[in-house]
Amino acid sequence: MPLKPRLAVLLLMALPALPPATALAQSGQREERVAASFVLALGRTPSAVEVEEWVKQEPLTVADLIARHRAHLQADAAAERAVIVKAGQDAFGRAPGEDEARSLSGAGTYVDLMRRHLSWLADHPTDYEQLVHRAYRRLLQRDAYSIEIDYWKRRPVLSFALLVASIEDWARRNQPGLMATTGVAAVSVNSAYLATARLSPAVAAEARAAAGLPLAGDAALARATGRNVVAPGAEEVASVGGIPFAAAGRY
Repeated sequence: MPLKPRLAVLLLMALPALPPATALAQSGQREERVAASFVLALGRTPSAVEVEEWVKQEPLTVADLIARHRAHLQADAAAERAVIVKAGQDAFGRAPGEDEARSLSGAGTYVDLMRRHLSWLADHPTDYEQLVHRAYRRLLQRDAYSIEIDYWKRRPVLSFALLVASIEDWARRNQPGLMATTGVAAVSVNSAYLATARLSPAVAAEARAAAGLPLAGDAALARATGRNVVAPGAEEVASVGGIPFAAAGRY
């Protein structure tokens, strides 16, 4: 073999081996972590420009990324106000009033606010019942039937956004001739009512831990039965197709 080609081969053999699939997975997981942090901290998905900017920084865990968002919200009143409004819309189907918004200043990230709102709804069952009616009116232009109110009261409290997305999936699966909501509550990563970030199982588990959103019961069983939605209140909601994803509302 001529000297130059031989040297080229030797140089290629000397380069460190990095399987392309592994490199792509690492890069993809960095993007997933950024997307998950935006959904859980701000209640929205990042723009392509934001993903590019955040991925350029040093690799961070989802918990570290959420901490960065939290620090930004503490320093930027306008950004904090946007998250407060978004959490109110997602939790109750309406934006908070001025006094309510001021009272929530300093309450934290989107997931912190949503957890607080869901706790309030759990303590106010009459208000939650009205929320369920609003969700049915939003999607089906009718109030929930009494049997449907009972159906939702047997389950952990859901946000307005997750209620609408769950009703959407039930209606899709049961067309035509809709009767009353039954079966497993499920939402799709492609729901028109959710802003979602599709995640690998590893990043989904990391995001869930970072946001303090544990699965109900046995974690392995929960994942096996499709409970892979990373969102406040979604511990017993199934993901259509078992796809892991982080979710907030979309309007």
